[in-house]
Amino acid sequence: MEKTIIFTPMEMGSITAKNRIIRSATNDHLGNIDGTVSDAEITMYDTLASNNIGTIITGHMSVAPDLTLRADEAQLSIGDDSFIPGLRRIATKIHEYDSIALAQISLAGPKGLNPFDFNTLTTTEMEQIRDWFIAAARRAEESGFDGVQVHLAHWYLLQAVLNVDINHRTDKYGGSDENCLRLPLEIVEGIRKSCHKDFILTVKMNAHNTLSGENDGDLLAYYATGLTEAGADLVELSGADFSRKDRKAELYYLEEARKLKNRHPEIKMSLVGGIFSKDTIEKALEVTEFASLSRTLLTQPDFITRMKKGEESKSRCIHCNKCFEIFATKYERCVFGPVIPKLEETFGK
Repeated sequence: MEKTIIFTPMEMGSITAKNRIIRSATNDHLGNIDGTVSDAEITMYDTLASNNIGTIITGHMSVAPDLTLRADEAQLSIGDDSFIPGLRRIATKIHEYDSIALAQISLAGPKGLNPFDFNTLTTTEMEQIRDWFIAAARRAEESGFDGVQVHLAHWYLLQAVLNVDINHRTDKYGGSDENCLRLPLEIVEGIRKSCHKDFILTVKMNAHNTLSGENDGDLLAYYATGLTEAGADLVELSGADFSRKDRKAELYYLEEARKLKNRHPEIKMSLVGGIFSKDTIEKALEVTEFASLSRTLLTQPDFITRMKKGEESKSRCIHCNKCFEIFATKYERCVFGPVIPKLEETFGK
């Protein structure tokens, strides 16, 4: 194996990751319809963790106590203490292979089973959402996870709150860049106060947080520095338009990451989107400390192992985006298969 930075250790908060690879949060659709962890998910995490992935972030978990506020009927819940035993199974399985286990916590909001507009919520209801996230982080800690990732991207609730063109609130949670950041900031600060000092806290952010595209770089820098100063150990940079990128596109948000890193080298970062090969991983790592992979590991969960052995340098992923639909029609997570019995059980009604 030729020398590469990919397999060198790197600190993430108080823990050292065994390499620079992160499995970015990916909706697996394998949860039970009651929000609990299924055996199929444990099998999936076993496969991922056994294949040289240094850090594994779970698919998004709903922080809401009400299951009808989830993103879909198979989304895991972390909104009640009753879910802790099942979640502990995930953390335990990931730790069997000395990988870092992070739980992604999220609230669907406008993208949920029962969509709602956060602009219509009262200040008290927004504060309740804040408290749901903080309580979810405590449950993740009790479940044995090394940390959490707060989902601030992909048009879920917190990303909508951060978007200055969508946030029309007139209270403390809207009306200015500072107020748009307030809810995510209070969540990060609350988690820092509520969890152990060594608990890892990361955030997933969109590279662009306006509809107009004006001052996006300045806004990203303002948000990322604010969240880092509040206690975030790592910023994973993504975007809302990743599924619309040209099939030949690579490293979708590399330039945004480079600009942010140049302005604020103190911010530890990972990049996700358009990373499908050894070459793109290494190019990402020239800018960020970690490289995050999603669809690459969805179609080939053993890609990093195969790459490490020199057997493969490019993923078979063809960027067709069929993974966003065939889970519910063909019961596959990728066009290359296979059929997953758990998906047929859930969606083949």
